[in-house]
Amino acid sequence: MFEYVGNILCIKSNALYNDEDNILSYSYYKQLNCRKQINLVRKGGNGRYALVEYDSLPQRFKSKIEEKIGGDPHRTTKRNAFKDLLKTDHEAVKYYENYILENGRGLPVKRSKEYVANASILNAIAEFLEIRNKKQKARSRNSATLWQNFSEAIHDLPRSQYPHSLPANHRRLKAKFKTYQEVGYSALVHKGYANKNAEKVNPKAQVWVIARWADQVNKCVSTKQLWEEYNVKADREGWKPLKDAHTLYLFLNQPENKQLWYGHRYGELKSKEQYSYQQKTALPTMRDSLWYSDGTKLNYFYLGENGKIETCQVYEVMDAYSEVMLGYHISKTEDYEAQYYAYKMALKVSGQKPYQVGFDGQGGHKKLVNGDFLSKIARLSVRTEPYNGKSKSIESVFGRFQQQCLKKDWFFTGQNITAKKQESKLNAEFLEANRENLPALKEVEAVYEKRRTEWNMAPHPKTGIPRAEMYRESENSECVPLTMWEMVDIFWITRDAPVTVTASGISFKEKKVLYEYVVTKEGTSVPDVEWLRNHVGKKVWVKCDPEDRSMVHVYTKDALGLRHLTEAHAKVEIHRGIQEQEDWEREFYEEVRRDIQKIRLEKRNEMDQMLREENRHAEGYGLNTPRIKGLEKNKRNKKKNKQEDFRKVESNIVVTPGKDKEDDMDVYSMM
Repeated sequence: MFEYVGNILCIKSNALYNDEDNILSYSYYKQLNCRKQINLVRKGGNGRYALVEYDSLPQRFKSKIEEKIGGDPHRTTKRNAFKDLLKTDHEAVKYYENYILENGRGLPVKRSKEYVANASILNAIAEFLEIRNKKQKARSRNSATLWQNFSEAIHDLPRSQYPHSLPANHRRLKAKFKTYQEVGYSALVHKGYANKNAEKVNPKAQVWVIARWADQVNKCVSTKQLWEEYNVKADREGWKPLKDAHTLYLFLNQPENKQLWYGHRYGELKSKEQYSYQQKTALPTMRDSLWYSDGTKLNYFYLGENGKIETCQVYEVMDAYSEVMLGYHISKTEDYEAQYYAYKMALKVSGQKPYQVGFDGQGGHKKLVNGDFLSKIARLSVRTEPYNGKSKSIESVFGRFQQQCLKKDWFFTGQNITAKKQESKLNAEFLEANRENLPALKEVEAVYEKRRTEWNMAPHPKTGIPRAEMYRESENSECVPLTMWEMVDIFWITRDAPVTVTASGISFKEKKVLYEYVVTKEGTSVPDVEWLRNHVGKKVWVKCDPEDRSMVHVYTKDALGLRHLTEAHAKVEIHRGIQEQEDWEREFYEEVRRDIQKIRLEKRNEMDQMLREENRHAEGYGLNTPRIKGLEKNKRNKKKNKQEDFRKVESNIVVTPGKDKEDDMDVYSMM
């Protein structure tokens, strides 16, 4: 309806007399034009429309128009025409994002946005003037009015979209525009920004300031203390003293400095959380795609057998997709047995192997890894980074489980040590008043099982569907169902260290309990003493079922891995005193004794034969081979017989008186 020709506001002629607007009749429009009572800026024809200078219209028609459009068209048209030219200057965005101040730092984001808005607005002014100059060769004589219009149009721009800092005065705006045209983007950066005259820390002292603030032993409690110490040292070192402690505060909190001392002052884990890059990950969309496992304190107090208040540990295995707690085990400490039983329960619940398990590598996980347990139950077993709760959703689940379920019971210990809310902490007074009423461990285990069921049946926070239902209804085609044979194979654990076979058999300790095994004759409990004798001193690897210690499998190990050797059974214990021995014990003892004697003789004879073949037997050297003590009674009897023969010969000797000595009989020659 309106447009400018040069600096003249014009209205389309047909907007005056069309039926819709009905400002005046067409015939009256023709009369005004013929009488030169209106100024026709451009004639119509050849596809063009006629333009009438708005200010030349009689006031009664201008009043109608202003009432219809709701304001002065001079202002609205200028503003609309100017806004149409506004667009973000992307070159300015790059320039100010990469702009480096005198102090070596970049512009703050807020200031950068301000300068981009200034540049974009001044660019629109330049484009507007260029369009005007093309239409009107000579500049408008009323330049002040033009810049006033610019100033008003800029003032009307929404600050949320254009956070500019251009002057409101039209003369200063024109001067700013002129400087911008001559200098470019740098003309918009405030000269006093990051002024060099601001107080700074002496470059030679910067290392001392950071190191003093990071001192973990002789701690600096405040920037005021640091400022006082700095000025004392500055006097000795010849540095310029600082007038205000705030200077040190600003220096220490510069990002490049803060990241240096933050870990020493607040702990490396806090520094890691604050400054290390965090991956963005999506949780699984199906069951058994990923299981997380972790151990934590079971947040219940109970009364121990000694009458003391105690706590224990719980190890949980959780499905990451549904947050269902699949398996758990309660124990005094987090060890490989707790992990083993928790995974075993989880596999029984799921009925299939998970695609991946995640664990933190602490506790007894080494035994599970070395025993191939984790590699057997899942296609992938991945050690998550320890002390990195964000990498495991089970940490979040533990926190919510404590808040929503365990907290309901009065013997709740409070959440873990990192909890900050008062609601998450222990009511020590109430606990002490009810010390004798604390439940026993068995009762705590029953309550915990109830709370786990409550958690599994509760709605999932994202879907609103009960967790257990989410788990049951989901399917994972890539997970392998468990067979009975696989269950047996999976739940036998290989010890992480070899065992040396001794004359007592195969023995080792688990949690300070001694377990002893022997290889037995097939179908009996009698030790195979020949196998034992042949393997004493050898190192073997043992695989066992933690739930059934009656038997173990024995393996050797080479470059290709474990090789099955045999199986061993728990060593039989018999009474030493005959009075308490049962019949089977006497028979057992005698059979073992006979086997031992037999193998001793066989091995001695085998070695004697080898010595004879090589002419290295004791008799070959004119000496005697000792008998086997307690076994070879026939040799001892043979010796006794020789002594008796000697006595018989001696008794038959007759000594003839008067005979010469040389005629005396050699007694020993008669033997």
